[in-house]
Amino acid sequence: MEQYSLAIMPSLEIASQVAEMKQQYRIAVGRSYGSANAEAHISLDGFDADENDYPYILAEYRRVVSELTPFEIRFSSFGDFDRANYSAFYIKPTEETSAAIRERSETVMKNFDKKLKKQYTKKWADESKNPHMTIGRRLTREWIGLAYSMFTEYEAAFLCDAFVIRKFHEKRRQYDVVDVLPLVGSPAVQLDLFQP
Repeated sequence: MEQYSLAIMPSLEIASQVAEMKQQYRIAVGRSYGSANAEAHISLDGFDADENDYPYILAEYRRVVSELTPFEIRFSSFGDFDRANYSAFYIKPTEETSAAIRERSETVMKNFDKKLKKQYTKKWADESKNPHMTIGRRLTREWIGLAYSMFTEYEAAFLCDAFVIRKFHEKRRQYDVVDVLPLVGSPAVQLDLFQP
């Protein structure tokens, strides 16, 4: 079984800014940390599938995602999750953006074929309840304090016109984008490849 993730990738400009923040943070911490090498993204969902099942899941995602309309994503500040000894530090979307992401993610999951979901997937995680773009995971509270001292303000926005599916690369321990699912605001058109 392979691990996959449905996600939103930011604009190239924002991705570059996040990569620079991670580099600065790694230097300040003095070592690598969770998500230090991960590309900037907002996770929406996760699933496991084998190679034979993936095309069916991809087709269903493509169908439901195509009906969504593009929308603006705005980031306004930083935040953190406190998970016992290890926490996460992230870039926080505005409340309006978080609500828009949750609404679209719920629509995808509600319209996803239930039989297909049950038959082909072993693990589904709802990552979209608290949308965020991670700077670092598995951080001590001391490192969280350092992050807040380094990163005090952040505002950025981009038009989200696609979701992506990312696949976990075992050797590199990172996810790679394997498919792009455009948000077009109308049902996907099925093309007959065998037309004369």
